[in-house]
Amino acid sequence: MTTTMRGVDQGALTATTFTTVFVLVMDAGEYDLLNGVVGLVCALILLAYYRPLPAQTPFDAKTGAWAFGAVAGLQVASGVSWLIQLAVNSAVDSGLMRLSEECRDRSQCLGDAADLPVVLFWAASALVLGCQHHQRFPYIPPTT
Repeated sequence: MTTTMRGVDQGALTATTFTTVFVLVMDAGEYDLLNGVVGLVCALILLAYYRPLPAQTPFDAKTGAWAFGAVAGLQVASGVSWLIQLAVNSAVDSGLMRLSEECRDRSQCLGDAADLPVVLFWAASALVLGCQHHQRFPYIPPTT
């Protein structure tokens, strides 16, 4: 039996992932407001068009939840990356953090310094959102 979902695009998960990753990776230097805007827009697209398909197995329910968590977490991390960058810049300016002595491009080095906090924020967001997705859409065995 094939389930069709009218008005829902299952490709929303993939399309918003590629868009968010492209903007995060291709934007050299510091994270800026554009990263935040793209993360917010992609999250809105994901919320508007993505609906999980009914899980056929418990494994499907778990992998679907973790895929959603990873993608939505990436968009949340992109959305707040510029705020994390501001915190890193403040820490460097106040002397709490130091840039490498070999740093030739301050903007690139500040962006590099913010990478780990952004990744950690993504991991935490992915974990929370994946757990929420799995609780909301668990595997329900078919009734006979």
